[in-house]
Amino acid sequence: DDDDDDDDDDDTGLRRQALAVDGLPDFDSGPPMDGSEYLRRVAYEARQMPNVMRAHVIDERAYTSVTESASTHSVVRDDEAHLAPPIWATPQREWTRRTVGDFSDLRVRITRTLAMRDSAHNSCAYPANHDRRGWQTLCESEHYPPLSAVLALDAVTCAYLLRHVSSKLHKFGYEYSASDTDTDSISEITRLTRWFFAFSARVDLPLDADTSASIRSAMKGAARARMLTTSEHDPAIPHLNLAIVIGGDYFKQWKSSAVAIAE
Repeated sequence: DDDDDDDDDDDTGLRRQALAVDGLPDFDSGPPMDGSEYLRRVAYEARQMPNVMRAHVIDERAYTSVTESASTHSVVRDDEAHLAPPIWATPQREWTRRTVGDFSDLRVRITRTLAMRDSAHNSCAYPANHDRRGWQTLCESEHYPPLSAVLALDAVTCAYLLRHVSSKLHKFGYEYSASDTDTDSISEITRLTRWFFAFSARVDLPLDADTSASIRSAMKGAARARMLTTSEHDPAIPHLNLAIVIGGDYFKQWKSSAVAIAE
């Protein structure tokens, strides 16, 4: 008998019950009211399944079609190559390296300043951290982000506002056209990239998945606007390049397009 029991245990394999419960489920009582009843129903349904399930009909033509379709769509368009800048808007590698270094130093200084502050230093001139609508209004009305405003933010609100500005930057880039050289368009791209820079200097690391995705989305918009510039004298180029260096070379959400200076 002991041998038979051992054989039964071996046969159960991965189907062995992990959370044992006694009794049969009471299906007439409606939805399970506790964990034990839920487990009884799971165990009962598992006992109704055969040990081996076999597919009797396989349509090989359908399988081949699905495989070919997956292979066809497996090549994802390289956004960085598709939105590569024209030669007059391509940043120099040395400038990119210095900019990333300066930005990293700025983040260190902001972190140290925040460590020496307490909640009593938060200025009443700015919205409360939970007032996201108030912060959005501030971003829309101020073209020069005040350092005191950046320092007043907590980490959660800063990440939210970085995502907000990133979405605006993406939208602007895909609504921008080569003919949009008027003062309002330049003013808007300048404002967005300045706030993008400010929030990027404050946001905590590591970035969460949503914020990383938002920054990459912003890079697409900025890269598209940069791609549509028509000359090196376009006033939007420096602002777009700065945003792309921060999002790409610092946060690694975009491939660098910088080139070395020709000797």
